[in-house]
Amino acid sequence: MIKLFDYQKKAVEKLVRITSEIIKLQTPKTIVFKAPTGSGKTVMVAEYLKELVEDHSNRNTYTFIWTAPRQLHEQSKTKLEAYYANSKALRCVYFEDLIDRQIHQNEILFLNWESINKADNIYIRENEIDLNLSTILQNTRDAGHLVILIIDESHFASQTEISRGLIQMFGPKVTIEVSATPNLQGDEQVTVYPEEVISEGAIKKQISINPGFINQV
Repeated sequence: MIKLFDYQKKAVEKLVRITSEIIKLQTPKTIVFKAPTGSGKTVMVAEYLKELVEDHSNRNTYTFIWTAPRQLHEQSKTKLEAYYANSKALRCVYFEDLIDRQIHQNEILFLNWESINKADNIYIRENEIDLNLSTILQNTRDAGHLVILIIDESHFASQTEISRGLIQMFGPKVTIEVSATPNLQGDEQVTVYPEEVISEGAIKKQISINPGFINQV
């Protein structure tokens, strides 16, 4: 198990607490999670999901959708599978891995944002075997699971009509916008400050302020 830095523990605690509060509300909400490059955003979100599903103070059951641009969803899936290797807290799947046309409890469905962010694609359109995201999400909700949507590198997810329609179709109770440079305000915000990361030695000062650094975490 990876030992978290103090700033990571604090961020995870905030994410879990705010999510628990939102779930009690009638309307869905968005949490913007802002953390600098090199701070371990993927690790923090992985631990957040683990603590959420292991919290037995409520009777909610969860399913998750993790979207990311380019091929980052594949990198994230690999990282999370390694993170959960011992605990088996969550199962990481692609669309073709889904069973019974639904996302099961404690499963994370990984999707490439560009592949679904178009009007006509294999995940959205209807077909003769009724295997598409709309059907899968409806079956998931019918099973009583709350959907939590993670939009990794959310600054790449354009706010087009198609994008908004996709998020509405996902019907998440909570949306987590993850980015070092978020362009949305959100209903709630959890911020990891560069000073915190630098003070614990996770990243060096010159890297954290390098404007040409491309975020691949």
